[in-house]
Amino acid sequence: MEVQTQMTTKIEVLDAIMGSGKTQGIIKWMLSNPNNKYLYISPMLTEVEERIPEACEALEFTFPTTDDHRTKSEHLLELLREGCNISFTHSLFSELSKKHLDQIARHSYVMIIDEEVSLIEPYQGRYKKGDIISLEEAGHIKVDEDNLGKVEWLWKEMSEDTQYSGLQRLCSIDMLYCSKRNREMMVTQLPMSLVESAKRTIILSYLFKGSVMESFLKLKGIDIVDFTEVQLMKKTEDVIAKARELVTICSSPSTNAVRNLSMSSTWYSTTATKEQLKKLASAIRSVYRKVGKDDLLITLPKENANKESKRTVVHPNINIEDVFLYCGARATNKYKHKSVAFHAYNRYVNLVVKSYLQDYGLELDAIPDDDQFALSEMIQWIWRTRIREDEPIDLYILPKRMETLFKEWLYSK
Repeated sequence: MEVQTQMTTKIEVLDAIMGSGKTQGIIKWMLSNPNNKYLYISPMLTEVEERIPEACEALEFTFPTTDDHRTKSEHLLELLREGCNISFTHSLFSELSKKHLDQIARHSYVMIIDEEVSLIEPYQGRYKKGDIISLEEAGHIKVDEDNLGKVEWLWKEMSEDTQYSGLQRLCSIDMLYCSKRNREMMVTQLPMSLVESAKRTIILSYLFKGSVMESFLKLKGIDIVDFTEVQLMKKTEDVIAKARELVTICSSPSTNAVRNLSMSSTWYSTTATKEQLKKLASAIRSVYRKVGKDDLLITLPKENANKESKRTVVHPNINIEDVFLYCGARATNKYKHKSVAFHAYNRYVNLVVKSYLQDYGLELDAIPDDDQFALSEMIQWIWRTRIREDEPIDLYILPKRMETLFKEWLYSK
């Protein structure tokens, strides 16, 4: 018999800075409430396969593998049917099916999401505006603007394995949505039933207010409340005060020479001149030569970090794999030995996502804030370095706007 989802109408958020003890606190809370069934979702494989099972030994956490199963998703479904306490990654979270959701509801799981998961992203697949328009005109799909632009599949006679089979799959699980103004502005959304199937959903985050995730949940009519059942090890203001002692904000003649360049995504991909890109390349090389690959961590658009690209800003003598980390990285400990951080990316909320949220009725003050988004992402990136170990770092933030945002946060009371 099919189990009906319980339709959680609220999400609880534990909003506290990295290093305040969120994870330790939630582990202690789970151990104190052993009668619950738990799903723990983290971006880090080591967290999923080592820390949580070891720290929560009394709860007998397990995690999905491909050892005896075709896919992790298949093994996860088996573990859910057995009612196990399970830890798994964000990437697997996005592959859950209705069968998984029925089991989550059946066992009344409490879902804990460590760090924000991407509930909404710009669509980056093979289908374009022309596909949507032609299918819509032929009556094969419907863009339901009364249902937040959800793309519904109507073509029941379509044979399998056609060029549109992937599009059909996205529509069948309520993942594809279109903007009102421009069919080219498509987003993919994780169905809210993934969250609503749980007995409780708790998110561990920092600077959640003003985030894309908060805006999306508001659009979906989900109530957001504080999670207050955990005792943190440190207050956020104490962690920031300690950071003031550990962070030295640096500059050099070559980095000062590029401070007024935009360094936005559009600037990197389109508007920057060869001379401007050359100046930025010189700034990167000067710091690299001074610091060395072992201590340095750099972020900028991945395409411009590719030495094969015509718009690269990486000198041929630099092995970018040694020093590059994606600007949106969270919850990795791989770079905790790095003592110098070099941030050269002026960040904004993705325009497609922002336009979609505006199209479907969010009030202006509920639209994700560009400055809050940029600051939150930048802080997470900086905390991949050895500052997470309470060791000092040198920090170069090249875009003037980004440096101002960080300084205002670091020195505010």
